[in-house]
Order: sequence, then structure tokens, then C-alpha cells
Amino acid sequence: MKINDRSLPLTADCSCWPFYPPFEVKYSQRKSEPGVNATLEMYAITAEHKFFTLPALNFRGPPVGNYVRKVVATGITPRLNTGVAHKPAGVGQVGAGLVRPPMAIFEAALPAYAEQYGLD
Repeated sequence: MKINDRSLPLTADCSCWPFYPPFEVKYSQRKSEPGVNATLEMYAITAEHKFFTLPALNFRGPPVGNYVRKVVATGITPRLNTGVAHKPAGVGQVGAGLVRPPMAIFEAALPAYAEQYGLD
């Protein structure tokens, strides 16, 4: 799996998960359904933002944060969008993709999380 400066904060709970256009449209044969479906899937493992809204989802708040217990319980890992910028500034993007971190990192984190916060 490719790890970059965007993947780490996303996996570490620092971002929200709207994968609807324009990002997803650009990389999925110009269709919005894959991005909308990906965003809907993330609600199973996240909270929902109260203040920002997504017009494409009838102004529902975007999925935000990862609940490690929900990830392990559902078997759904977060989706991460990645991008590679060209080395010279201003040239643009040279690649992009969608990845998922391995379930093993969430399974390993769960006992440590439970111990840290006194949970069963």
C-alpha cells in the first residue's frame, strides 16, 4: 500500500470522507455514482458532520472520523484518495488513486485503544 502525507492523517482520524464529485468523477469514467456510493459506505464506520453538508446527498453531513471498533466490527476499512504531485511546482498532478489501509492495522489498534481508555 502506498503511504503519503495525505493517507496518514486520514487513517489517523483527521479528515472527513466525501468521495463524491469532482475527485471521484475524474477517476471513475466520469460517473458520480461510485463516489456517492463510496461516501455512503463510510457512514457505517464514521460519525456525520453537523455543520458541513453535501448537496449531492440531500445536504447530509459528510462522514467524519474513523471508529476503530466500527471498522473491525463491520469489516469496512476507510477509503483513502491519494495523489502524486509533479516535482516541479505548478506542473500539476501526475497520478492518483483510491486505496484502503489493511484491516490488520485496525485489528491491532483495537486492543490498545480499549486498554488506553478502559473499555471492554
